[in-house]
Amino acid sequence: MVYDIVIIGGGASGMMCAISAAQTSPGTKIVLLEKNDRLGRKLAITGHGRCNITNSAPLRETLNKYGKRESKFLKHSFYNLKNEDLLNIFREKGLEFKVEGNNRVFPITEKSQSVINVLKSYLSDLNVEIKLNFDVESVEKDSDLFLIKSKDNVIKSRSLVLATGGLTYPNTGSTGDGYRFASNLSHHISAIKPAACGFIINDNNLIKLKGLSFENLKVSFRDMSGKNIERCGDMLISHNGLTGPVIINLSNELMNNQDFDMLNGIKDFKKTDIFIDFAPDSNREELKNGIINTQDNKKEIHNYLNNYLPNNFSKYFLDTIGVDRTVTLSNLSKKDRNKIIEGLKSFKLTVDNIAIKSAYITLGGIELDEINPKTLESKLVDGLYFAGEILDVCGPTGGYNLMIAFTTAYLAGQSVARSVNS
Repeated sequence: MVYDIVIIGGGASGMMCAISAAQTSPGTKIVLLEKNDRLGRKLAITGHGRCNITNSAPLRETLNKYGKRESKFLKHSFYNLKNEDLLNIFREKGLEFKVEGNNRVFPITEKSQSVINVLKSYLSDLNVEIKLNFDVESVEKDSDLFLIKSKDNVIKSRSLVLATGGLTYPNTGSTGDGYRFASNLSHHISAIKPAACGFIINDNNLIKLKGLSFENLKVSFRDMSGKNIERCGDMLISHNGLTGPVIINLSNELMNNQDFDMLNGIKDFKKTDIFIDFAPDSNREELKNGIINTQDNKKEIHNYLNNYLPNNFSKYFLDTIGVDRTVTLSNLSKKDRNKIIEGLKSFKLTVDNIAIKSAYITLGGIELDEINPKTLESKLVDGLYFAGEILDVCGPTGGYNLMIAFTTAYLAGQSVARSVNS
């Protein structure tokens, strides 16, 4: 038997691609191959199991969340399947949604499984064939057919979609197989790096404060060219350093500046200094006046700093910058006052490594200039398509990466279905 379409990868992209293809061209012979014993394993843990499915910000604003190259590439996919269109796919099966802070959209059930169940329901309705526990070992193209080989089987297909995900959370099946398949079909792969991850900081005094959270901070570092890269948001002290939205989003930029390639075993992380602005809404002069003009000048400085820092952290902060935590405001020297102001605006910590095991997504992937952004078809191999995290695109937290997964998959599904029937 020769299939019209084979889709490798039963995650968010693979399932949506199969649905889109089957809806575009009913009766097309489609098979979805998944190496695990169930579909959507990584999707199940997305958003801590709540599934931040998309972001409801206007599309122009959304596209600005990505780099210029990525934004240009994603534009067609995003406009082809707009947010409301995506959500309506699920609403038609009875799943409603709610919007939380920063335009993050979640299923009303707060369960990723609800999203997976809807996708599986569509696959069943559309009679998409699914092969679980099908571990693809190699992919070749022989004349006009793709040969998809496992240990015991060879599947032939007129077209192929690689929706295999990235190289993070390998226990969910994201083991980088798609990069190998694409490379064997002459595609180039940019350096594969962990992204959306926490920072490891070897400071026992900081780690003792794990669980402390901060709101509305600005965190920055200088890249290799000396440019200041900064992100804003909330932060959390973890069991091995720092995490939270501001850190996770900054990690994408930080990893772009690292000589790192997980595919080739290169994990040479260079220690990087980051700078935390605990008072982004105040300038140094305002902070100075706040200290000088405080009514209760007999207050010890660590208590005054509770205006800006959690109580336990203010003591660590003062010890780190070298100011006696018990000194009163009235006895605070100009030198110490300047240390405090500088610390509040630019508190330095050294990132010793990144928390690879906690990386949510993969940075890098199939080179974008080898793919047609209006169809997601390879420019090098006729009948070969890509969708989702395998692409060299990456967004911040907040639903932006699942947007990539669903929209590129939907477009790839439409394109491949139209192609095989043209």
